[in-house]
Amino acid sequence: MKFRQAWVIAFIILVLSMVVSGQTTSSLTAEVQVCTGIQERMPTGMADSLPANVGQAYLWCKIIGAKEPTTIKHVWYYGGAEKSSVELPVNSISWRTWSAKKILPNMTGEWTVKIMDAQGNLIKEVSFKVY
Repeated sequence: MKFRQAWVIAFIILVLSMVVSGQTTSSLTAEVQVCTGIQERMPTGMADSLPANVGQAYLWCKIIGAKEPTTIKHVWYYGGAEKSSVELPVNSISWRTWSAKKILPNMTGEWTVKIMDAQGNLIKEVSFKVY
């Protein structure tokens, strides 16, 4: 009985640590890159921080693992508040897609983009700064 209780507690701790650390809860995985442009379906001007005069930021991602056509969302946050949500199709097991967000010169600080699956599960999260 004690072994079973210990196993249940260990499992709960593992699940909670995944949620707190921002690890995926989706069956899909993603490679992501914040960038300043897209050329031939690939990111250009990749960066962890962007100048305030960038004009527009892109989030490029490669979604892996879709067994059938589905959708994902890029949810853009600035200062903790949702600024944009973009639904994007995923039509094969390995699919490249991207979204863009206009960045005004006064929008300096921390940005986060969450990539969510069609059921609302977190696939990946990426943060960047505008300075």
